Formats: sequence, C-alpha cells, structure tokens
Amino acid sequence: MNKLKYLVLVVALMGSSMVFAQTQKIGHMDMQYVLSAMPEMKQVQSQLQTLQGQLEKQAQAKQKDFEEKYNRYVTEGSTMAEAIRVDLEKELAQMQQSAQEFATNAQQTLQQKEQQLMQPLYDKIGKAINEVAKEGGYSYIINAGVPGLDVLYYADPANDASNAVLIKMGIEPPAAGGN
Repeated sequence: MNKLKYLVLVVALMGSSMVFAQTQKIGHMDMQYVLSAMPEMKQVQSQLQTLQGQLEKQAQAKQKDFEEKYNRYVTEGSTMAEAIRVDLEKELAQMQQSAQEFATNAQQTLQQKEQQLMQPLYDKIGKAINEVAKEGGYSYIINAGVPGLDVLYYADPANDASNAVLIKMGIEPPAAGGN
C-alpha cells in the first residue's frame, strides 16, 4: 500500500512539474545589440574616449619627463658628483613608481567613469525589460549576447525581446533586427 501511495505522489509531482514548466515563457535578448542601438551609447563612448585621451597624455608627459632624466643619468651619471647621482637615482626610482601608480589609478578612474556613465543606461534597459516581460507574459528574459559566456544554447527567435526592449525605450530598432 505504501508503494502505491509513493507512486501516486511521484506521478502527481511529475504532472504538476510538467504543467508548471509548460506555463513558463522564457525570452532572450542581446544586451550588446540593445546598447549599440541606444543613441546615448555614442555619448558615453565619446566621453570615455576623451577621458582616456586625457589620461594617456598625462602618462606620456610623465614618461617623457622620466626618459629625459634617465637619458641625463646615462650620459652624465659617470661624471656627476656622488650626491647628485644618488639623488637622481632616487628621483628616477620615485618617478617610475609614480608612473606605475598613475597607470593603476588611471585604469580605476576609467572603470569608475564607465560604470557611472553606463548605470543610467542599464537602469533604462532594466525598466524596459521589466515592462516587456510583464506585457509579453515572460517569466524570464535572459541575456543571449555575450560570446563565450552564453548560458543559452538555443533560442527561438520568436522569443527574442531585444527589439521590444528598444521600442519600449522609444528607440527604433535597426533594420537588420536583433538576435
């Protein structure tokens, strides 16, 4: 009798799982496609390129200053007074350390600026995804556009929500369409 109850319970659970799985609607979208179609993305890229250019100019100026002092050390080092040569060596070591710190800080600054500029875009996309999901009856919308990081091996193009997300944000999808 216990075996019969167990069998009935297993069949009931399997049946309810199948019904539950059938009621799930899963959509997918390509985040890179959506971002590339947003007009704001050009402005973000422009600002990041400007900042990167400024940081590169500063790094080049530091490098040039270092090279000038290093060349002076190489050409005149053997004829310099001991105290002057030692001071120049210390200065060169400090300049090299300063350049390394600058490079690290510049990279962090660039990443922080990118995050700051991208957050409003992600917020806008997130809001549109939520609205599209509710209107389309999706239980899930997953990102299918990160090469090498996709967790999606197949996606029915009919469930692609990329263009719907763009339209929800007031952006006309490119003629080629999304993934």
